[in-house]
Amino acid sequence: IEFLWKWRKYLLLLATLVASVTYGAGLNPPGGVWSQDQEGGTSNARGAAVQPRAPPLLPPAPAPAVYPNRVGDPVLVSTYMRRYTAFFYCNAAAFVASLVTIMFLLDRRISGNRVGLTVLRSAMLLDLLALMAAFAAGSCRDVVASIYISALFAVVFVYVALHVGVASASSGSSLLLLLGRKAPDSCPWDAEENKYIRERRKFLFLLATFATSLTYAAGLAPPGGFWTKTVAGHRAGAPLLHDGRYKIRYHAFFYANATSFVASLAIIMLLMSRTLRDRLARSYALLVCVLVELLGLMAAYAAGSCRWPTTTVYVFSLVGAVLLYIVLQMAIAVFAMDMFKKWREAICNIVTTCAGKSGPKQEIVKQKRDKKIDLDNGPEDKVEASRSLVLLLATLAATVTYQAGLSPPGGVWPEDDDQGRTHHIPGNPVLHDMHSKRYKAFYHCNTAAFVASVVVIIIVQSRQLSAVGRAALKTAMILDLFSLMGAYVAGSCREKVTTIYVAALAVAVFVYSIAKVVAFTAQGRQTMPIECVKNPARL
Repeated sequence: IEFLWKWRKYLLLLATLVASVTYGAGLNPPGGVWSQDQEGGTSNARGAAVQPRAPPLLPPAPAPAVYPNRVGDPVLVSTYMRRYTAFFYCNAAAFVASLVTIMFLLDRRISGNRVGLTVLRSAMLLDLLALMAAFAAGSCRDVVASIYISALFAVVFVYVALHVGVASASSGSSLLLLLGRKAPDSCPWDAEENKYIRERRKFLFLLATFATSLTYAAGLAPPGGFWTKTVAGHRAGAPLLHDGRYKIRYHAFFYANATSFVASLAIIMLLMSRTLRDRLARSYALLVCVLVELLGLMAAYAAGSCRWPTTTVYVFSLVGAVLLYIVLQMAIAVFAMDMFKKWREAICNIVTTCAGKSGPKQEIVKQKRDKKIDLDNGPEDKVEASRSLVLLLATLAATVTYQAGLSPPGGVWPEDDDQGRTHHIPGNPVLHDMHSKRYKAFYHCNTAAFVASVVVIIIVQSRQLSAVGRAALKTAMILDLFSLMGAYVAGSCREKVTTIYVAALAVAVFVYSIAKVVAFTAQGRQTMPIECVKNPARL
């Protein structure tokens, strides 16, 4: 129970997000709803309807009544009845299990005993299983896609089960070996490493939580929307991009999004296992899952947010440039920094030796050198202290930009235009055809913000990249905020007056923030000599 209670706020966040996405999916089911009254029932249902027996002296009885599909009814009830039934019950089970988890985590007296702990674990397991089943039933319409998702889930479960079995066997044998031994003294390096591993687990859990809810919602409501009626070989409730000319693009989005969803669930299950959390923290399993999750998100965004090859090439080139930059930063962190530290230590030792042989002078020089090193480590300590806040900001920015890219402002064309303008293709953004410049500005700014958020997440996840790439981290954060403001200005309004107003407001807020930072920095520099005079030990 102590393990679960330490992770209480993260489990509450996970349960809250799952409850929110399942609540929204239940009210707005996949496939959409009927926009007009439709004739309900099938030919078999009409033939099996019971007709009342007509009296001999009366006219023939009317045709059997068939309940219509009224406006607002789910489309999948008529077109994919079994899939909708499976989705509905699994989604409802995940929603209720999330509420039970929230109630049990809010009061320790409920989950403090064995019965409450068993119910809590069962609710969490039911929540994840129901979420998987609802995603598999509601996100796809064909058998191949269902088999792919089910196979991914099976691979994840088998992998986790194998790790649990190996970890249990190794822990039992190691316990027998340690019974007759004295526990070794813990060194400060081990304590620091364990602290870093704990913080890394929390960061990964936070990232996986947001990615799970994001990919779940995107899978149930794919870009382009759904067909509103069955006509010309298109079935109502099916994804619009799947049956149109963008079938390959839709398949790329679907499989990338589903892979990212499964990777997020795998991270959550691996981190929630008390047996595996310490064993896998130092392995490459979590790293592989994180890379698969982020690459899946970027591939799904590139495939689902645009409809033209030029924009797709732009997104992939931007992602490739980002990955190349990260690889170069890691190479610098591994090779160049170690060599630089050795040279600096050698130069400092030579200068200290040449300065004099006297002990007090050498000690004073050494103290000054140590204080200089401590001052150099100041920015790194500040970065370490603010890593959780930076990760939260980047995760939220990636979430909103991913959703905005898949569901652009202005919506998409629902069907072919029959007024002589054949360039209106179903699934294409309306804003692109009506306000081309605004859409391009929104798309490029939103894409830059999404990629910058992913860069920030990757840098913050690695301690080496956080230490070396502080300038890159600050640059990515500034680019992220500026791109968010640009995307909001371009996509939230259609008139020049409102655009100027929103842009002026954003510039005013930015100038005010810069002025506050400059004033605070100047005040800190002025007060530093006074503090040094009052407290000479700071020198």
